Amino acid sequence: MTKNKIFHFPFSIINYFSYLCAVNRFTIGKIAKFFLHTHYDIRVSGEDLLRDDSTHLVLPNHTAYIDPLILFSEEWWLPIRPMTDELFMQHWFYGYILRKADAIEVPDMLKANGEGLKAKAEMAGQLSRIAIDSLAEGKQLCFYPSGHVKTVDKEIIGNRRMAYEVCKELPDGVRVILCRMRGLESSRFSKLKPKQWKWRRTVTMVFEDHTADVQQWAQTLDRRAFNEQLEKWYNKRNE
Repeated sequence: MTKNKIFHFPFSIINYFSYLCAVNRFTIGKIAKFFLHTHYDIRVSGEDLLRDDSTHLVLPNHTAYIDPLILFSEEWWLPIRPMTDELFMQHWFYGYILRKADAIEVPDMLKANGEGLKAKAEMAGQLSRIAIDSLAEGKQLCFYPSGHVKTVDKEIIGNRRMAYEVCKELPDGVRVILCRMRGLESSRFSKLKPKQWKWRRTVTMVFEDHTADVQQWAQTLDRRAFNEQLEKWYNKRNE
């Protein structure tokens, strides 16, 4: 093999990989799933709820920064449009994958001030309408009601408004699927301390249909009480 061929061989592999990733989100989803399963023992239940012809709104808890990538790779066959953290979207690798999934960037309000804070506040105020319009158009959607990775060992949504506003104006025919993820607490992608390194960390994901529940809560409860109902479900243990 000549020196030139040796030099160009790895770049040919990289170019081919880049081409595969550019073809569609499904290719990169399957590739991401393969690599994630080498490090995580991912166990999923209830995903058949996503296999009908309905439009789905998936509302997961948020344990770690890598949550969106795991969810996207596990459900690669479903064209979910995720809403995900600004920090994750700006990462060179994870951001590339999420952009392939047509992700919507959620501004990080904790890292803004002055005019930047005002602009991000205006952007955040538009997210509920973007979500409602996307669902009305039949697009599969996913976002995190808490809006941030948890900093204590339980999900706290507080007075966040997006899940409440979207469920209050939920378009006809949309199914609301709650997703509870466990196992990433104290991992390198979590905010919880102390960090605990594990080679084969077990991650569990449970999907349940709560369409009727969230519609009833949104119509009969105020925003804080609505969020408390979600918190109760998210903070249960996965069996």
